[in-house]
Amino acid sequence: MPTDTSKVYVPQAPKVKGVLYRAPLGTTLPTDAVTALAAAYKDLGGISDAGIVNAQSRDVTKVKDFAGDTIATPQSDYTETLKVEFVESTNLEVLKTVFGDSNVTFTPATATKGALITVDHNSQTLPKAVYVVDTVQGVGMRRQVAAIGQPITVDDVTQVSTDIVKYAVTIECFKHVDGATAFNVREFIDDGIFAP
Repeated sequence: MPTDTSKVYVPQAPKVKGVLYRAPLGTTLPTDAVTALAAAYKDLGGISDAGIVNAQSRDVTKVKDFAGDTIATPQSDYTETLKVEFVESTNLEVLKTVFGDSNVTFTPATATKGALITVDHNSQTLPKAVYVVDTVQGVGMRRQVAAIGQPITVDDVTQVSTDIVKYAVTIECFKHVDGATAFNVREFIDDGIFAP
């Protein structure tokens, strides 16, 4: 059977809005792919051409019978992460994501000084928040929602004259219970094609 190309999705950044957003933990979650996000969701600016990597990991134990054949694979763990490389290294919302809200202060420009940003690097645990990823293809849209996400790693930051400063961050997506269901990441897809 040939591939149904109408079911192939090539993610692109939306033209007039961001790709990745962050909101305080407990903010009302989106319920579809297209409704505009509430003001609490802050745009985290541009990301590199590495895109957003959604990794899922399942740890299983292979149980074997006397003949050495695998007869069961009980699952002992499930984890899911989002990895992104931020390219706007002086974006206040990016800095708050990478270093923690309380570690970033901003002073507006005055007649004698430019705008000032102070960032404290320390061992403070980074806060959990809601993360939303929006991508588009043509008239279609895909939205991924991590109701409880927490940055757990920030890759080494290189400062050289031949490249930009980037922050590559891995976000752990924790299980969120929503009524009778639970998810680490919930995905909404709207193909954008209306019924005739």
